[in-house]
Parts: sequence; C-alpha cells; structure tokens
Amino acid sequence: MNVRPLLLAALALGFAAGCSKPSASSSSAAGEPGTPAPGDTRPAAENAAPDNDRSGTPVAPPPSNANGGEAKAGESAVYIVTDSGIRCIAPPCPSYNAVLADKPGMDAIPVHELDLTAVTGGNEQQMESLMQQTTSGGLRIRATLETRAKAGPAGDATVLRASKVE
Repeated sequence: MNVRPLLLAALALGFAAGCSKPSASSSSAAGEPGTPAPGDTRPAAENAAPDNDRSGTPVAPPPSNANGGEAKAGESAVYIVTDSGIRCIAPPCPSYNAVLADKPGMDAIPVHELDLTAVTGGNEQQMESLMQQTTSGGLRIRATLETRAKAGPAGDATVLRASKVE
C-alpha cells in the first residue's frame, strides 16, 4: 500500500483548514500570527487567542449593539431570522442571522441554533416550512436570546428560542 497519497491529502487538508484570509484592516504583514496590526487600538486581551485555542488567530468578540440595538439575553423581542449560508464542521456554527424587527439597520446577530419547538410542537412538516422561510426573505418570530456555554469545540453558542411566529 502506498502511503504517500494519504499523507499528501492529510497535509493539504490541514493547510486548507489552518489558513485564513487576513482582514482588510490588517493588510500590512505582522511579525507573528495573532499580533495586532499597526493602528489597532483594541486592548491586547481582545486580540489574544483563548487558552484552549492554539491557532493564534483572534477570536471574534461577542455581538455588540453599537448601532443602538437593544437585543439582550433573556428578553423577548421580535426578530427577523435569515439563513447566513455558513456551514461548519464543528459546532457551534453561526448558521443564522437575526436582526431586531424594529431596528433593521443594526448589525446582524450571529445565531448558532434556532429553537422552534415551542412554535411547532414537534411537527416536522411545520418545522421544515418555517426553516424554508429563513432562506426566502426571513422568518419573523418573537423569541429570546440565550447563550449556551461550551456548546462544542468552537466555543459558546447563541440560541434563539422562538415563542411565537409574527
């Protein structure tokens, strides 16, 4: 058995998974991965990789409401949920984007899990119909935001629990 093709395939997949596209703000070459770009005014703690992450890439901060959004964990609000198009290998994966219905100009909140069981009562056909709406224009629901700690290898998950379809 020839091991070389398997070894080359494993190396190619490893390089593809480990490479990332640099952001537009860090177009100049930094000395080390994970170091802040010149002119980056964020504290070093925000740029540092977490203890369990050895990749050296900075972790995206939790969604902020800098645009005046009032999305708060545990409070019920009306959201418009759309499919983000992102698919991941390891959970949690930000597969959905949620925007407050009364603040459509705010930054989208990445949602890792959309819980529609309270609305559908476990009916698979109704669940599929609602999920289809996320890909075609958005699903308008009343829901609460929750964070589930250590939901998988990729960290914490943002869960949107629907209580009513608007």
